[in-house]
Amino acid sequence: MAPGIASSAPVVDQAAAAKGPEVRTVETPKAGGAGLVTKRDATGRAHSVRPATPLKAPASVSAKAGKSATSKPDAAAVAKAQVTAVAPYFGARPADLVAQTSTLSEYGSQTRFQQVIDGVEVYGGEIVTSLDKTGALEAANGEVALATYGTFPAADKADAAKTTAQNAAVQAVATRGKLDAGKLTAKLQGPRWFDLGLVTRQPGSVAIPVYLYDVTGAGDVRWQAIVHASGQTLLAWDMAEKLNRVVCDADHTVIQTGNEDVRCGTVFKSSRSEGEAPSAVQDVNQVYEYFGDTSDTYASLGTDLTELIGVDYGDGKGKALRGTVRICVDGGCPYANAFWNGEQMAFGEGVSTDDVTGHELTHGVTQNTSGLAYLWEAGAINESLSDILGEFVDLTNGSADDTAVNRWQIGEGSSLGVIRSMSDPTKFGDPDRMRSGNWFDDEFFQDNGGVHFNSGVGNKAAYLIADGGAFNGQRMLGIGLARSEVLWHETQKVLTSGADYGDLAEGLRATCTKLAKKKKSGMTKADCAQVELGIKATEMDFDPAVGKPAQAPVCDTTGAKAKNLFKTSFAEYPDGKVVRGEGWVLGKGEGLEGSLVDTSYSQDGDDSMLGVVTDPEGSISLQTANSTKIKNTKTYLRFTHAYNFYNVFIIFGVRTGAATLEYSDNGGATWKDTSALTWKNGPTLDPNFTDDTVAAWHGNSGGWETSRLDLSEFTGKQLKFRWTGHGKDFADLIPGNWWLDNATIYNCSK
Repeated sequence: MAPGIASSAPVVDQAAAAKGPEVRTVETPKAGGAGLVTKRDATGRAHSVRPATPLKAPASVSAKAGKSATSKPDAAAVAKAQVTAVAPYFGARPADLVAQTSTLSEYGSQTRFQQVIDGVEVYGGEIVTSLDKTGALEAANGEVALATYGTFPAADKADAAKTTAQNAAVQAVATRGKLDAGKLTAKLQGPRWFDLGLVTRQPGSVAIPVYLYDVTGAGDVRWQAIVHASGQTLLAWDMAEKLNRVVCDADHTVIQTGNEDVRCGTVFKSSRSEGEAPSAVQDVNQVYEYFGDTSDTYASLGTDLTELIGVDYGDGKGKALRGTVRICVDGGCPYANAFWNGEQMAFGEGVSTDDVTGHELTHGVTQNTSGLAYLWEAGAINESLSDILGEFVDLTNGSADDTAVNRWQIGEGSSLGVIRSMSDPTKFGDPDRMRSGNWFDDEFFQDNGGVHFNSGVGNKAAYLIADGGAFNGQRMLGIGLARSEVLWHETQKVLTSGADYGDLAEGLRATCTKLAKKKKSGMTKADCAQVELGIKATEMDFDPAVGKPAQAPVCDTTGAKAKNLFKTSFAEYPDGKVVRGEGWVLGKGEGLEGSLVDTSYSQDGDDSMLGVVTDPEGSISLQTANSTKIKNTKTYLRFTHAYNFYNVFIIFGVRTGAATLEYSDNGGATWKDTSALTWKNGPTLDPNFTDDTVAAWHGNSGGWETSRLDLSEFTGKQLKFRWTGHGKDFADLIPGNWWLDNATIYNCSK
């Protein structure tokens, strides 16, 4: 992390602030990249660059290239030169990419770059480079924000804004968690640009100014909250999870915050530290042993766990893996869980097992490597990695419970019992592939976007890759535990905080290819073929089927043919087909500064029309230029569209817009709403806002969907149509976006 970034005062464009919010384009992703770009998202951003042949280090850093695997400064310098070359495919400005950390190993180096705009970090905006020992680029993974909307408060108003935001963060957590706000403490992590598209599959890319807070309270109450710079809370999510070693015994003490008051070495005295005789308390000895088992597993992978996640509380024990056992919380004794609080472990009585301990300590590893957000698919991968590495500890430590029955089960032997099955996630209702009906869409944000449920996809992949088997049309041989451990640990290093399962697939591929070049790893090309089968079996390259945008049929009768009366694919403007008002732009045809349109974001690949609503009281319209005569029954208007009105923040009532379609049968003199007509995937009332009286498209489509309006009742009439985006409460904080593509009026043969 660059010094001062987290707490630096953002640069404020006073002129822009004075004239109101508008979208500011940061960069547009570069097209092409054959032989380099292996994954792009809907906005055209590269997520993965994997050259067919590693890219040799540029001449400007050739003197440092050979030392990039042994010197962190040299690794960062070579990586910067390499990322500069590929940044355009991600839509990143090289100057905005700041090297945070470099990790060295016998296989080469990984350097993590943070996107920084106007001195402020972008939440989830990262690119990780992977270099071989010669400094050649083997892969780059990540994504960045493409635009910003809004500004941070001016310097003289910043303190007041932060106070307002801090109070809002506390109140939001109190509301969501049903907690006493008076017992919560919020700590500012810093200003951030927040682009929802970096951590979800929502369309578009625009970053808004926010403050990020850690909010803590009694016991293991550990939340994070994102508050808009204006003071509106957007998100609040629960972070609690439902070798030198120092273990302390709380002896059933009630913990209030789960932070300083659980510290082993200050609040509680050591019950057993490195090299000391066993304690009289069984939980102390178990955690001590499990810390050792987990440390041994990571040591075998080249990672010093104590150095990476240990903490020194100044008690003379030095930097150590620390844990406090037998804690209680208000209303709960014994406490039936365990957690990593960002510094150390805490356990309720009887909860400690080898896989649970490995699981929780791996959260610490994740925190200090990929930093996977505990939200949506990134959070599911976060959970899955903890299960995977925790189970590797369990399966390789020679414990008595390593039986065939317990293999790939999480939590056996604890007071909780088995809580997940990695070999068959469906036993606990979790998905085992991306298109499983068990995928949890989490529309109302009950599980941080599905972090616990949807971890089943990664868990199933780990099981199949290690042990093999037949699943979902694929038959795998398995590569064994030893190679699996290396594969998953090294893959962890190349993921970014907003990674989805498609990014995990790319990370596994890149990592396996890298390892297969190193004889010492034991990995072979044949093993990588098995890894690929595991990726295919769990469908990581696909979007989830649950919650997928709906599609309307063209015709209802099998074999019926459609005859077009009107058609536009929004490939150019003007096209004689539509007339637009202010707020609508065409992407590729114009490339207007600040349009937030990327040329790749279209349903058919040639272009799309985008409407951006920024006025809570305003509206923007696009209409057909001429009337179309409806001659027959079975005549329809059908169009493809995507919208992003941010009802993902429904927990705080944040909505930025809605969309409607109107018609005119008198040449545009008057307009009527179509919502009462016969639709497939038409507008609806938003059940979350009872004050809405007009049906509309609202919330988020999650991608391209199609809607179809039956025009049969208008036979003999001439009709024009008008697509209108309407501003809602918070459009001045977050823009409301509506993309249109492939609009057609046609009739179906009988």
